[in-house]
Amino acid sequence: MPDTSRRRIREAVVQLLYAVGPADELPEAPNPAVIALLLEPAREKYTRARARAVLHLQQGRQAVGEGLTTILQALAHIEIRGEEEELGESLKTWASEEESVREYLDGLRHELNGNGHATRLQESMDGARGANRASLAAATCVADSKPHLPAFEQLHQDALPLHEALTHLATRLSLVLGEDLAALPELKSVARAQEALRSTSDRIETYYQCLRVHMAAIDEKLTSVLENYSPDRLDRVDRAILRLGTFEILFDEDVPPAVAINEAIELARNFGTTESPGFVNGILDKLGRQTS
Repeated sequence: MPDTSRRRIREAVVQLLYAVGPADELPEAPNPAVIALLLEPAREKYTRARARAVLHLQQGRQAVGEGLTTILQALAHIEIRGEEEELGESLKTWASEEESVREYLDGLRHELNGNGHATRLQESMDGARGANRASLAAATCVADSKPHLPAFEQLHQDALPLHEALTHLATRLSLVLGEDLAALPELKSVARAQEALRSTSDRIETYYQCLRVHMAAIDEKLTSVLENYSPDRLDRVDRAILRLGTFEILFDEDVPPAVAINEAIELARNFGTTESPGFVNGILDKLGRQTS
């Protein structure tokens, strides 16, 4: 069975090599824009996993907003003055920020049920992160207040259970949107997706740097096999595939030559012309027999 993850790495490296001229040296680092494009599928998977975890860990948050609506309805019938003004404003801010959190969570849910576009998902999560911090700060101000008037004392008491519930939910939201993905068992799928993204990036970089070190030797070997038909006269796709295949045959001890040739043929089928698979097979087969 083929290593599908390694095949994706090969496809990425071929695209990097495609952008390099026949006589050009590979830059010390691959083009960041190209790398970002190549990593987009893995990044989208990671972003969707995180968005689903956010929604899962925020179940029950709507109840906090509903409780605050009830408190604000009572507040509207109370005259606010003096020291109680701060409590009143904090309650209003808290309710406003909770409404923002709800809107961002609704945006996540809508996007996941639609196209699942990573950029829009990330924008909603970034917005939820900021509103979550602001909501918790306002809720803490409410909880720490010491009202004197009986009506405000009652509002304060009604708000305390909501603050307790929010603290739990807000902490979980901060964790799922933070860097410590081992903090909660519910984040295992997110951690796996993040590790897959990191591993893919690292493997592309490793392949690229190894190719960069050996590029002169690769082209020299190809030139000899092509019988003075220089790599600069090759189709760009074929040249990129042959360079990668030659590298694996000559310098990658983990890849048997037969596997390197078969994978190069598959790349030629996917990216080259109708003649590419046969051409790549002939060149690499000859090279493999010379080095065996």
